[in-house]
Amino acid sequence: MNMKPKLRPLWQRLPIMGGLAGLCAWKALGLPRNILPRDLKSIVNNWDYEMFSMILKSRVLRAFIDQPCYFEQPKVIEPKAEVAPEYRLSHDQLKSFYTNGFIGPFDAFSPQQMQNFRNELLAVEDTKSETYGFVTPRDRHFEMPRLWNYMKHPAITERVAQLLGPDLLTWRSQIFYKGPGSPSIQWHQASTFMVEDYQDPAIFPPDLSDIYQLTVWVAVDETHHDNGCLRFLPGTHNAIRPITFGGEEGFYEADFALEYTKEEEARAVEVPVKPGQFIIFTERCIHGSGPNTTDRHRLAFNMRVIPSSVPVYTDKKYYRSVYNGGKYHLDKWGVAVLRGEDRYKLSRTIPDYELERDGVATEVLRPAA
Repeated sequence: MNMKPKLRPLWQRLPIMGGLAGLCAWKALGLPRNILPRDLKSIVNNWDYEMFSMILKSRVLRAFIDQPCYFEQPKVIEPKAEVAPEYRLSHDQLKSFYTNGFIGPFDAFSPQQMQNFRNELLAVEDTKSETYGFVTPRDRHFEMPRLWNYMKHPAITERVAQLLGPDLLTWRSQIFYKGPGSPSIQWHQASTFMVEDYQDPAIFPPDLSDIYQLTVWVAVDETHHDNGCLRFLPGTHNAIRPITFGGEEGFYEADFALEYTKEEEARAVEVPVKPGQFIIFTERCIHGSGPNTTDRHRLAFNMRVIPSSVPVYTDKKYYRSVYNGGKYHLDKWGVAVLRGEDRYKLSRTIPDYELERDGVATEVLRPAA
């Protein structure tokens, strides 16, 4: 079943509705799932009844493309880890994060370090990933020790630890080559990253209402309004919103528009960032970026961080990214320890010594039985 979001004529929507209603009944009746084809089994396993209800009641005009979840403000605002005084977040900063869904920018690297690193990033822009075998900006920290060491900078990890806890893993990184004349990235959000292929989550948090994943976005170039700095709709991490099929904008190759109010968009915040500074945000906060109207790349990199209690890509040989058009085989992929230790060992792991040497990560440690 091709669930790639796009607006379809009624004659196409009717059989989709019938199929989804059947899968919802299959789930409700507890019928055996292993006999279903892979795509249908994924829908039965991973869609909850709110997701089925949304798409069926709208006649396949609205849907959740990521797992619905609703953030609950913590009753007590305090750091989840003890850190050195120079990296300690104030009570007001912690409250601002929980209220808005993002915080920063903070200083980590010098402009000189980033200028030098910029050349290294541009040199690998069109090269094949040694991990996946095709050109992709994802997970280049597996083969770029300098990128990995930058990701582990205490200015980053110590602040994230106060929001997620002392033991941190990264499960994905990405280099952003926003070239001259690149268009804007529309408003979007994610929860468990089912948005990758619209069927399977990437991460499996024990509590969907908690903050279980954070993105750290590091500017290599100065980012501002003219070259498409990040922008956020504060407070929209309170819930995953539905999407409407069709619309004037598209998210990469997907044809949908995220639902939000005019009042929320009126409160949009642009966050300019200097080279070497970073922002921390939850992907559940609606965010995007404007177009790059300059004649230069706007370079940045990010990493996605989880506590070690969150499994990633469980029992999967590959994952698909519909809007990036790729199938990413996971035989060389693994989470990596950013801070503390991996006490749970729920996911495949790349050892530190593989990441800190020149070359390609080749050893993957399997999760505990």
